[in-house]
Amino acid sequence: MATDPLSIVEAYLDARDAYDYEGARALLANAGFQFASPIARFDDADAFIAHAIATSGIIRQVERRKAFVDGHDVCHFLTYHIQISEKLAVPVAQWAQVIDGHIRRIETLFDATPYSDLFPDRNATDGRT
Repeated sequence: MATDPLSIVEAYLDARDAYDYEGARALLANAGFQFASPIARFDDADAFIAHAIATSGIIRQVERRKAFVDGHDVCHFLTYHIQISEKLAVPVAQWAQVIDGHIRRIETLFDATPYSDLFPDRNATDGRT
């Protein structure tokens, strides 16, 4: 298995896309892991994977459009094809940081508006729409 940051992040995406959550989890750091997006934050890899499993039902396909690497940092431009009440294509920028052969940090940026009905309590408490 390759150990360069791009190969590690690509292997994570491959595992996640194949619903191989055990394989995806193996690529995340055991200590110091962080995930942040407009709708969720985790600082525990196991809790993050549990969330990924719970929300995987809305994801129909993830299209990888472009990747850039700068040292430990890997940035992907992705399109998530999802279905909530209707089919949507959601452009996503994902920034991952690989340290010591494991993904230590993932940050995703996207328009979270279609998710607002799924997370009404969160919207009321932090002002996100």
